[in-house]
Amino acid sequence: MKKISLIITALIVVQSVIAQQLTSVSQYMENKYVFNPAVVGTMSYSPLALTYKRMWTGMDDAPTMQMISSHFLAADNMGLGGKIFNYSTGALSKMGIEGTYSYILPVGSSGAKLSLGLSAQLYQFYLNKSKLTLEQMDDDVMLFGSEKLITPDAAFGAYYYTDKYYAGLSAYQLFNRKVDLMTDKILENRQVRHYFLTGGYNYDINSNFSVEPSILAKFVEAGILQIDINAKVTYKQMVWLGLSYRTKDAVAVNLGIRKDRFIFGYSYDYSLTDIRNYSVGSHELLFIVKFNRSKPKL
Repeated sequence: MKKISLIITALIVVQSVIAQQLTSVSQYMENKYVFNPAVVGTMSYSPLALTYKRMWTGMDDAPTMQMISSHFLAADNMGLGGKIFNYSTGALSKMGIEGTYSYILPVGSSGAKLSLGLSAQLYQFYLNKSKLTLEQMDDDVMLFGSEKLITPDAAFGAYYYTDKYYAGLSAYQLFNRKVDLMTDKILENRQVRHYFLTGGYNYDINSNFSVEPSILAKFVEAGILQIDINAKVTYKQMVWLGLSYRTKDAVAVNLGIRKDRFIFGYSYDYSLTDIRNYSVGSHELLFIVKFNRSKPKL
């Protein structure tokens, strides 16, 4: 087999070892729609969220992620939402769009609600051959490998919430499709299912401070279990400081501010793996604009 560029080989190794095909987002507590379609329509406002993450700063062709998402309550018990996202590393990129529908049900007389959400997704995988270095430029990989591949997928979620606490369960990449951009199975990968379990509680310490412990458990059908344990302290519902521990991966520090209709957050992830010998950490930016939610028309 002919040699492929180092970044492609490294990507295959990383995916084989970590087997996580969905980028970890450290500030998911501020935009829970990232990991659960059932969150759509459950907020007291309609958010427009922009997220940017650069992983493993200092490494050439390190992975990056960009995402824009929004959702709103379209009727008293129906939410609609959408995402546009892009993941890229070296010669490979994965772009996609997602449309989401949710149905919200009241549970009991305490004000609790249960939302069920379903997303339809469309991915485009792209291989930039100009970034590949081959021993022979007439290699079959260069001549016959596919540069683009478009594939559909789906996600499902359930989300139980009140004013003070929440719990959610979701599953992504339900179709479990095989992706093969090149011949001879050189760059073949299966989109394995990912499951996310979330939970959190907002506790008011006094009139100035509140604390929100939360957890995110991620299970990948390839046999990987990863847990995020988080705690966030907020001052006067305006400024927050958070700390997260992601098992077998990283610790993260989160800073953020809310002002009127705007939310800005920053997260720094410090790797606990051998990657820290080659990287100075990962950076994540979050910007949210809140739009007032008018009463839905039936």
